[in-house]
Amino acid sequence: MVASVMPGLLLVYSEPGSAVPEEDFNDWYDNEHVPLRIPIPGFQSWSRWTAADGQRPTYAAIYDLSFPAVISQPPYADLANTRSEREKSILARIALLDRRTYELRAPVYPPKAGDAYDQLKPGPYLSIVEVDVKPDQGAEEDFNKWYDEEHIPMFAKIPGWVRSRRFVLVDAGAIGTDATDEKPPKYIAIHEWEGPEALRTQDFKAAIETEWAKRCFQKFITFKSRNFSLLRTWERK
Repeated sequence: MVASVMPGLLLVYSEPGSAVPEEDFNDWYDNEHVPLRIPIPGFQSWSRWTAADGQRPTYAAIYDLSFPAVISQPPYADLANTRSEREKSILARIALLDRRTYELRAPVYPPKAGDAYDQLKPGPYLSIVEVDVKPDQGAEEDFNKWYDEEHIPMFAKIPGWVRSRRFVLVDAGAIGTDATDEKPPKYIAIHEWEGPEALRTQDFKAAIETEWAKRCFQKFITFKSRNFSLLRTWERK
């Protein structure tokens, strides 16, 4: 039996930096960079986000993929050889373009809207959580079990929750004056919300303060949490 291929995700953090005017950066991203990815087979959604937590990188772009290897095959792989002069100039001056490819991790918890959920219309507020777990015996298994059996089910009961998904890192690479060789954490969770107020509820606090949660937190090597607001989405015509 051939194993089924899980869907993928392309997450790109970006920061224009002082050498690229923000207006030029956003015009390039919205009117050239993303549109070139819309007709590519295997790309299923296109969205841009801006930081809602005051942290950097300021921007994120998220693309749902039919499978992770989409970005290593033509026609996507050919885009690097056909860049416009404007894109070449921006990429030569940009502070950060940090690209990560992930594979969706099962089990997949159903969104609040069920089958009516439209991936082209995500929840307008995101919390992105990146985690690496200590190599202690049983720690990673316990972490995954907690997330699947307690954490996301508790999130799903919070008013304003839209959808939660978990992914495992496949590949990563960054360019720019602020780029480093640091490998991103193995696990990432993307939680969609109707708004930031959901993260200020007692239900949210309860979901991150259970005894099981506290035990898992003690086994984290890396824990990074970011919040973003939706800038815009695109559709394939």
